[in-house]
Amino acid sequence: MVDTTIKLPATPPKCRPSVLRLMLVGSVLYTLVMLLWVVSSVHDIASTSESLPLSIVHLFTNGQHTPTPEELEAEAHALTVKSLPGGATVERQFKCIGWRATTDCSANGARDVANDKPCNRHVEDGASGYCEIEDVESGERFRVLQRGCSTVKKGAKFFCSDAPDFVNFHVKGRQVVEKAIAPGYNLPNVKENEEPRAGIVMVVYPTLLASAYASVRTLREVLKCRLPIEIWYRSDELQRVPGALEPLKGLAGMEAEGGMTFREITDRRAFRFAAKVYAVYNSAFDQVLFLDADNVPVRDPTFLFESEEFVRTGSVFWPDFWHPQFTIFHIMADSLLWQLLDMKYVNMFEQESGQLLIDRRRHTATMELVNFYTFHNPSHFDQLKLVYGDKDLFRYAWIKLNVPFYMIQTPPAVAGKVVNESFCGMTMVQHDANGEVLFLHRNSNKLTGHVKRQEINYKVEARRQARLKLLDQGLPATINDEQVQAELEELMRTPPPTLEPPEPDNLPDPAMWTHLWTFRNTSRRVDYRIRSYSAEPDFPEWQRCYGQRNISDNEHYYSQRIADLGFAGLETHLRRFAMEGAQLLEKHQPSRKLR
Repeated sequence: MVDTTIKLPATPPKCRPSVLRLMLVGSVLYTLVMLLWVVSSVHDIASTSESLPLSIVHLFTNGQHTPTPEELEAEAHALTVKSLPGGATVERQFKCIGWRATTDCSANGARDVANDKPCNRHVEDGASGYCEIEDVESGERFRVLQRGCSTVKKGAKFFCSDAPDFVNFHVKGRQVVEKAIAPGYNLPNVKENEEPRAGIVMVVYPTLLASAYASVRTLREVLKCRLPIEIWYRSDELQRVPGALEPLKGLAGMEAEGGMTFREITDRRAFRFAAKVYAVYNSAFDQVLFLDADNVPVRDPTFLFESEEFVRTGSVFWPDFWHPQFTIFHIMADSLLWQLLDMKYVNMFEQESGQLLIDRRRHTATMELVNFYTFHNPSHFDQLKLVYGDKDLFRYAWIKLNVPFYMIQTPPAVAGKVVNESFCGMTMVQHDANGEVLFLHRNSNKLTGHVKRQEINYKVEARRQARLKLLDQGLPATINDEQVQAELEELMRTPPPTLEPPEPDNLPDPAMWTHLWTFRNTSRRVDYRIRSYSAEPDFPEWQRCYGQRNISDNEHYYSQRIADLGFAGLETHLRRFAMEGAQLLEKHQPSRKLR
């Protein structure tokens, strides 16, 4: 048999080892050259006192793989990219280069080239690294928006394309302040030559009309407060509720001129939380007590304007449930918030803005800065989830400008209901400077003036009932419009099931205040923890509770029966007023038509 395979000439035995040795020597020489380059770069950066880590070492010591030329080059480049210095006073023109991913959940970790992203790509939760930007004029490169794996709250919209505006944000804020401190500059409606006018400011929304009505009547009829009141509203929101302001206008008609005024919010950007800032900024009062519409004092708050704390500082703020050791808003030392504001980390209670006491004449610059924080576009606070709404913006503006304010020192207590030894806190309780209860902020299960009922889609339910009737009769479940209309009319005659059992006093809103749970002033802040929980089956599944289910099982708190306190009957007044407000509003609603 003839062998037809073509045989290639064999490589001479002496040549094979020589080729391998040459390849090995070449690889070693290349690696040495790259190492010398990196060491040289490190030496140059160290000579400028830039404290960047020698993360290149990890590429060789972690034992995972030999670094590629691309990784070595990226690491060497990273060592030349400095952190942007703080304290800038002039805007600089930057352009985004891209997202630079790092390892070890540290912005200073070794470069992770495979996970780099272009500027317009979203950087996902749990990533570490930084945005690289370039000064258009000088060509300098900087690392900004530096983050570890847990620096950013989940769900943040993190894009490096926002980095140029992010780093100029505090400079733009400075420019706003410089205009505000110029001689003769005042906030809207401030008249320097007149006696300062104090009053209450409130913003109303369709869902808070009953609460606002109840709060105003309580202030006037129960607490005998005679401070003038401004009611702010957006017409585009209230037009969905015919006669929305009529119950409140009825109260205004019983007062002297100027006792209660209605003012429209005309800035389309001023919605939700921003409406509060707009109202305080544009108020006709020089001295403002802002109250959320679901927040009511337990006594006449007029004394606040004469309190030593307000006279001394012109601004009094109140703490929230949360602090750096226990927060749901991620306001901690590693937050990007401090990079945005170009400010050192502040270790203190977060702010709750359901009530604010501000002298607008004395705080022109700080209010201008709050206004800038609120309406700057894009909103880095919102996109990066750095704060929740207007919460904390006031204290940040005051701290940024080093302007004194008084923060109430007593942490919020919780008012709620005990059922079968289960406590469900539904109201934040704030105090005065002496530690006495002052405000009850009903921020869970708000007043509506109506019995809360299950939501039913009547059309869908009518079709379902019509089919069931046919099936029960053994007939095909093919329904017509007449059958559906008959079921719809029957459903409309029968109110939906209630979400909660009826109250003994027959008022529609549930009574929620049986106990007050208060933090002891002898305990440390680290022991102050307000939890969010469900208390089924004693409370409905949908009801979110705050505090602790067993209120007797915590040495750092104590409980009191509301019935034993001076404001025991306040909730009954509020619930009755809310019902009456809802009844007045109902008169302005079109009759319910079957559809």
